[in-house]
Amino acid sequence: MATWFSYEYCTDLGATREFYGELLGLRQIWDEVDGVAFEHDSVQLSFQRLESLERPSGWAFQPGWGHGQLADAPATEDVRSISVALAPAAFRSAVERLRAAGVEALRPEPFWVGYWSFVVKDPDGRTVELSDAGTSGP
Repeated sequence: MATWFSYEYCTDLGATREFYGELLGLRQIWDEVDGVAFEHDSVQLSFQRLESLERPSGWAFQPGWGHGQLADAPATEDVRSISVALAPAAFRSAVERLRAAGVEALRPEPFWVGYWSFVVKDPDGRTVELSDAGTSGP
C-alpha cells in the first residue's frame, strides 16, 4: 500500500491533537515538540507548529458545491482545505463528537451532496469536510 503525505501548519498543537485525534478519530502516529502527525488509511497528515498563520475568514471552496449539489452554498475563499472520508460508524461518531464540542460547522447536520458531508473548521480556521465513505443515497 502506498502512503500519501500532506504537510500542513498549525498554531496550537494541543488543539490540533484534540481536533484531528479525539474529535475526528484519526490515529496519531507521532508527536514532537513542534509537530504532530496522524494516519488515516494510506494518508499521513502532518502539522508543524508556527507562531502565527493567516486565518481564513470564511469557508474554502469545495468542488461539489459549485456544481449544484449545495444550492445555498456559502461564499467561499481560495484557501486550503482538507477532506476526510470515514466509514459510516466513524463518520456518525465524529459528527456527534464535533457537535458536542461546539466546533463551528457549515450546517448543524450532515447534508447530501452525492454523499453525506459534514463541514467544520479546525482550530486554525481551515475548512475540513468529513464524508461518509459508505453512503449510496439520502
